[in-house]
Amino acid sequence: MRSKKIVQGGISVLAMAAFAVAMAPGSAQAITWDHGPLYDGGRAAAAYFEENGDHVKVCDTKSDGKKAWVNVYDHMTGKFLYSLTDTTNDGKCSYRHASDGGVYNLPENHDIGFSVSKEPSDNTDSEYYVYFNDH
Repeated sequence: MRSKKIVQGGISVLAMAAFAVAMAPGSAQAITWDHGPLYDGGRAAAAYFEENGDHVKVCDTKSDGKKAWVNVYDHMTGKFLYSLTDTTNDGKCSYRHASDGGVYNLPENHDIGFSVSKEPSDNTDSEYYVYFNDH
């Protein structure tokens, strides 16, 4: 009997652990975007920014064969930090965040600029947004 109780107890613990894992949100669901969508002038590119963790996402929103593009700047110093592109309007977007390290860990207590456009040669519809990164 004793071994049976241990097995039953072990099964309950495994069932509870499996339930907890199944109910945990995925990483994309866990992000509540502070800012976005930030569109280019033609609404063909959309960018998003979450200050806590420096999450940046760009999505191609139009099937026109052009990339969605966001350039990220330290607006206070004028320094270009990085570009992020999404090549197709397929429901998948491109992401970066502070844990990627380097330039993706945005400076704290700085204004961060986002230039949202289609391919860099098509900057006629680009839009520029600035947000204070205080997290």
